[in-house]
Amino acid sequence: MEAQVDVVSVWNQVANQVKEKIIHPTLWRTLEVAVPVTIDGDQFVVGFPPGTFHMSGNLTTSEHKNAIETAFAQFTGRRLKLRIIEGDTAQDWVDVKAKEAHADALREAAFRKREDVAAVTKSWEGLLELVGRTYAGMPLRQLPQSRAKYIEEMLVAISETMDLLMPADAPADELAQRSLARIIDKVGGLAETPPALIALELQRLRRR
Repeated sequence: MEAQVDVVSVWNQVANQVKEKIIHPTLWRTLEVAVPVTIDGDQFVVGFPPGTFHMSGNLTTSEHKNAIETAFAQFTGRRLKLRIIEGDTAQDWVDVKAKEAHADALREAAFRKREDVAAVTKSWEGLLELVGRTYAGMPLRQLPQSRAKYIEEMLVAISETMDLLMPADAPADELAQRSLARIIDKVGGLAETPPALIALELQRLRRR
């Protein structure tokens, strides 16, 4: 971050140049009210004291913002972006960054949760497809012994999927439980066996 005296000097030069180029009394007043706070990275942070933030829109129109950022480059030798905050102290800027970091973290967590849900759903959906595909390709599937063999194979596939998606040390997950129930219902329906019995045999298999 730059020293306060530096940003004040730069801002005064920028404001004077913009006033010369753009005849707009309301903009001039806004430039005078705005308080240079700091230069942080590629951002020139300008704040507005309490009760004046509504004026900040005068700096964000395309023409005015471009004029200000062009003046930044001229007086600092750097391409700086105008950043406007509510508040006019260095602590206000610290607080704004902390809030933004927290919001970014929440968005990232939400994004990752959506990704995790999509991945789990895709995996359960893949097992659901396997359940149907295996039954469709099973010879003599109308025979009870064939259905029994089918149930055995599916129980193993379900159990292996549970090991991946529902580890024993992980907390109970409603999405996973509902997905598992769909699979059990599907196997039971195809094999003409009550889903509760499929679930019971699955429990016995996993205990063994």
